[in-house]
Amino acid sequence: MPKKRRVNKRKPKKRILILCEGGETEPNYFNGLKRDKAQRNRLAALRIEVYDSDKSTGKELVIEAKHLKTIARQEKNPYDDVWVVIDRDGYTKHPHAFDQARANKIKIAFSSISFEFWILLHYAYTTRHFSTADDLIRHLKSRYMTDYDKTDDNYSKLKDLTPDAIQHAERAREYFQNDLDRGTRIYELNPYTDVDVLVDKLLKLD
Repeated sequence: MPKKRRVNKRKPKKRILILCEGGETEPNYFNGLKRDKAQRNRLAALRIEVYDSDKSTGKELVIEAKHLKTIARQEKNPYDDVWVVIDRDGYTKHPHAFDQARANKIKIAFSSISFEFWILLHYAYTTRHFSTADDLIRHLKSRYMTDYDKTDDNYSKLKDLTPDAIQHAERAREYFQNDLDRGTRIYELNPYTDVDVLVDKLLKLD
C-alpha cells in the first residue's frame, strides 16, 4: 500500500516589498529593522524585501513598484503588500503618484517635508513647519540627535523610542484632521508623516 504523502501545513511566508527613494536614509532604516535581533525570530516568518530605487520622483517609484508587483505575480510568487516610501522635499507632482498607487493597490508611506520628520518624532511631538529638509535636519541635530547621519542604521539607534514616535505621529495627524476633512491632501501639509503605519504593521505582523 503506497504511503500517504505528507501535507505541508506551514503557512507560506508573507512577502512584503518596501521600495524606497533617497538612497540612504529610508533603506538604511528599514534594513535596520529587518536585522534587529529582538525581531529576528518573528521577522523570519516574513519576507521583507527593501529596495533602494534610483528613481527620483514619487510617480516613478510607484510605476517601478507596479512593475515589480506584476513580475512577482507572473512568477506566481506575489507580494502580499507593496509599499513605496517617499517624501515631499521639493517634488510637486504627488497627485499623480497617489492616484497611480491607489489604482494599483500600492501603499504609500509619506513624509513632509522629509523622512527626518519621522526621526524627529522619536524625541518629541511637534507640528512645527519646516521650509526644507535641511532646515529639519539642522533642528534635529541641534536639539536632539547631534550625531545624526543619513548613512547610519538609525532604526537601531532609535528602536527603544519607536512607541513614542508612533504616538507622536498619530497625534500630529489628529492635529491636522480638520484640514484633511476640508479636502486638504496629505502632501499639502507640513509637517506630516504616516511612516508609523508601515513600521507598526511590520512590528505586529506574524
